[in-house]
Amino acid sequence: MSLTPHGPGFSFLDSFELVEAGRRGCGRKWLDPQLLFFADHFPGQPLMPGVLLIECGAQAAGALWASMLEQEAPKHFVLAQVVQFKIQQPVAPGETLETEVTLENSFGALAQFGVTLRVGEKEIARGRIVLSRPASS
Repeated sequence: MSLTPHGPGFSFLDSFELVEAGRRGCGRKWLDPQLLFFADHFPGQPLMPGVLLIECGAQAAGALWASMLEQEAPKHFVLAQVVQFKIQQPVAPGETLETEVTLENSFGALAQFGVTLRVGEKEIARGRIVLSRPASS
């Protein structure tokens, strides 16, 4: 069973664990060198696109929020806003990306999360995103 509502080619969570129930979780994704985007971004020197790093954060935040809402969780959440996001290091094929998300605030149908991405001990990116619960799902 997938941890996200995405198809297998667009799921960026191999695993997800709650670190602190209702507050913090951590997702992991091994970046298979055969992923299609690595072939063209950039040929000969593949890197994970920055927008997909943001997507890793959104998917991990969605898994955290769904765990909090349990049966009331919608089928999916929507990325509503990238409040800020700073990419500090490139991410290469074959690396394992760890995505830590922390619920910072919720506003009914919206929730803001802090996101930190790491490869090993090295911080790759950090930011804040807002997810939305769709009106109907």
